[in-house]
Amino acid sequence: MDMPDFKPNDQKTKSFLHRLEYGANFQTSRNGYYFPTVTDLGLSLGYKLSASNVIGVGASYKIGWGNGIQHIALSSQGVGLRSFLEIKLKKTFSATGGFEMNYTTPFTSYRELQALQYWTKSGLIGIEKTVSMKNRVFKKTKLQLLWDFLSYQNVPKTQPLLFRVGYTF
Repeated sequence: MDMPDFKPNDQKTKSFLHRLEYGANFQTSRNGYYFPTVTDLGLSLGYKLSASNVIGVGASYKIGWGNGIQHIALSSQGVGLRSFLEIKLKKTFSATGGFEMNYTTPFTSYRELQALQYWTKSGLIGIEKTVSMKNRVFKKTKLQLLWDFLSYQNVPKTQPLLFRVGYTF
C-alpha cells in the first residue's frame, strides 16, 4: 500500500557526527545609553532529529562594555547555559524554543558560579528566519525573535523580548 504524503527521514542514513550542527550567536543589551552595555556571545551544538527538527545545548559568555561612550571598560558580566529546539515551519521559517540559566553577576572565579540562587531562568519561545548569504561562512544566518515568558518573575526583571543573530556551520 502506497502512502502519498510519506517522506522518509533522510537523517537516519547519516552517522552521528554528520547529524551534528554547530552554531554561534550574539545579542546585545543596553542600559538606556546609545552604547550597548552587554554583549552575549553564545556557542551551540545541535543534533538533527530530521531534516526539519533540531535539538541542542549551548553556552554563552556575557561581555560588559561599560556605561556609555565615555566610560568604555571591558568586563566579565556573566555566563549562561542553554537548551533549544527548532521545528521548521515553512521554507525559511522555524518555530524555536528553549530554556536558559543565566548568571548575570560579574564574577572573578569559577567558584562563584556554584551558587544557584544567583542564576536567573529564561523560558524562550519564538520565531526564526533563516537567511541565505552568498558568503560561505555566513551562509545560514538565523534571525530570532524570542519571548521570555519567565522574565516577569525574575528579580530584577529581565527583558521579555530578545533579538538574536546566529550562524550555523
